[in-house]
Amino acid sequence: MNQRASVSPAVAGHEMRIGQGFNARHFAENDFQGMIDPVIMLDHFHMTTPTFEPHPHAGISAVTYVFEDSASPHHNYDSLGNRGPIHAGDLHWFVAGRGAVHTEQPEGDSPHVHALQIFVNLPAAQKMIDPHATHVDAADVPVFQAPGVRVRVVTGESQGLRSPARLPQPFTLLDGFLEAGGTFEHAIPAGWNAMVYAVQGTLSLSVDAFACTQPLAEGRALGATEASAVRLTAPDAAHFVILSGPALREPMVKHGPLAMNSIEQMDDRLSAYRRGEFGQLAMPASRAGNPSVVDDAP
Repeated sequence: MNQRASVSPAVAGHEMRIGQGFNARHFAENDFQGMIDPVIMLDHFHMTTPTFEPHPHAGISAVTYVFEDSASPHHNYDSLGNRGPIHAGDLHWFVAGRGAVHTEQPEGDSPHVHALQIFVNLPAAQKMIDPHATHVDAADVPVFQAPGVRVRVVTGESQGLRSPARLPQPFTLLDGFLEAGGTFEHAIPAGWNAMVYAVQGTLSLSVDAFACTQPLAEGRALGATEASAVRLTAPDAAHFVILSGPALREPMVKHGPLAMNSIEQMDDRLSAYRRGEFGQLAMPASRAGNPSVVDDAP
């Protein structure tokens, strides 16, 4: 048992609504006492209309994971020339690096996207790497199954299964489902933090062989640091997400969807964006958008 393991209080997602077509539960890194580093932000969102203008990113990866029950795909456009649908069960990992522009939106008749948007901080040594994207199709995501348990290993590894996602840094994203009485345990490597989010239903969460046990209600999340394992059980059917990665423990300066290590670096990236160095992208003529381009946005 790791005596140093710590768990944050459970945090309720902030209800966020933009226009008529976007609502989310929003979680920010400063709500978790540093225990979800390198995660900067998690939005669990429903989106039915185009909402966001093309906007810049730098110093982070902007990650989109579309839940399997999404009624329609999320369409990606970026200044690297990538464009196309992110279907139900797919992962799209957009490494902004030194800077790029993108947007994502539902399209078609009566669209409804159900997904996660995650900002994952890049370490200082990778903040100026070339932007690029990794996509994993739903059919290629390995699935762990046991009595009362089904867990998609979207990135990273768990229970002997490894995702094919090739990422700039180690990171695990698990999308899990428990039936009543089901139990799932996930090992956390040394030096990693973890975030557990109850998407639906109530979980009972234990850290490091019952060193800490607490309920986690639907719509709430918590962070864990210096833990070697988390164990989840559910009295009734539940849906959860686990995010985990090596803690960076580096200084961070945020400006909307950009994150650098100093004010000077941030000023440099904002200037580069204004000079057009992040590139441009073409959008369908039917797109509607929100005029703000540097807010937290999918």
